[in-house]
Amino acid sequence: MVKFKILIFVFLSISLLFNNVKSENLEEALSNAYVSNPIINSKRAELRSFDEDVSAATSRFFPNIEVIGSYSETNLEYGELSKVKTNPLSGSISANQIIFAGGSLINNRLSAVNKVSAGRENLNYLEQELLYDAAEAYFNYLKSEQIVGLRESNLEVLKERLIATQIQFDVGELTLTDVAQAEARLSLAIATLAEARSRMQGTKANYKSIIGNEPEKLEPYIKKLFIPSSENEALLFALKQNPIIRFTEKSEKSSRYQVASNKGLLSPKISISGEYIYSEEGNFLMNEDVDQYQITGTIKIPIFYGGLNWSNIRKAQEINTRDKYLIIDSKRQLKKFVKTTYANYKSSLLKISSTKEQVRANQIALEGVKQEFQLGTRTTLDILDAEQENLDARVALVRAENNSNISMFLLSFYLGNLSPHNLSLKVDPYDPKINYNRVKNTRIGLKRIQVIGNDD
Repeated sequence: MVKFKILIFVFLSISLLFNNVKSENLEEALSNAYVSNPIINSKRAELRSFDEDVSAATSRFFPNIEVIGSYSETNLEYGELSKVKTNPLSGSISANQIIFAGGSLINNRLSAVNKVSAGRENLNYLEQELLYDAAEAYFNYLKSEQIVGLRESNLEVLKERLIATQIQFDVGELTLTDVAQAEARLSLAIATLAEARSRMQGTKANYKSIIGNEPEKLEPYIKKLFIPSSENEALLFALKQNPIIRFTEKSEKSSRYQVASNKGLLSPKISISGEYIYSEEGNFLMNEDVDQYQITGTIKIPIFYGGLNWSNIRKAQEINTRDKYLIIDSKRQLKKFVKTTYANYKSSLLKISSTKEQVRANQIALEGVKQEFQLGTRTTLDILDAEQENLDARVALVRAENNSNISMFLLSFYLGNLSPHNLSLKVDPYDPKINYNRVKNTRIGLKRIQVIGNDD
């Protein structure tokens, strides 16, 4: 009775140990990657640096103000009787304000604003790319884990098959050839299991590098993402929704304003400046205060700068031309990727359906071969082949389901639809407008961003 209670206690302890293994679903994995991935966080920091370009461009609309002050004390001695002591004090405040710059300032600011808009679209694209990479890492590890499980089960079946074959050989029911065939198939299973485990370690390392933690007990993903009903609908959706298109369009707009800004440097620049000077002469002869006021209007007309201004204009024009071509190329590439991925996704669904039928048929065939083996109409090799075909079909089904999920996420990525909201991620989406609104009109102050994460 005591031994029975001990066995029950051990069994319950083991059960609790396995039940306490933390499971992780796809939404949790994607959320971890979205929040903690160092690459995407570096891109967010880069976008915040673009926000400062707007602040810098805006600063040129404001006056430059400087304050200068000085105080000195001098003692001069002439022999034993003469002594001169001076302690002059002076200070000044000056301001300079640009009145007209040929549109250079406003176009420079518009260029910076559109650069920020392009940066946001690029960040959106990179975030969706990260979520796809994380989903792919999740599915690939889940696939490798399932394949290892299938091959481990197959290995146990082949071990039992070898034992049964050896027993039947010992009693004279089977031949040495049957034993050799069972041994060969077992050796093959050991080798393929080792290869599967090796691949699982590779997918595990990739999972951690993207998502940030090691996979534990991953849950299968059974949801379906939104996929347009036809290829044409998918193309129209992608051209409207994919952020890479908007990124190239905003980049072209930014470089177009930069051309206008550089052209403005050829125009006259009008500015006004004012200065107030206060000085105090403190010596033994006089002690008087001096106040001086000065207001100056300046017009500066560029005549010749060695061709620098014209070179800057031509450079900006070529950059704008490049951006125009990138818009065309991005649309062409996107159309190609959407068409290819859409076809792959549709074919993956058919592959799953046919592979499921293959698994069903192979299972029936395996049971039939086993029964016929008992009747003596089938050989050991027939059973081994049937078991191998059944295993291959199950492995093929795992791969087909994995490929279908990856194709679905890849197509959704090209559609521009892999947002945290659409994936139901429990995260606060990164809002680039918060930092932009905080710094675009900030004239004084610093801020510090804490770096979070580790390199484990």
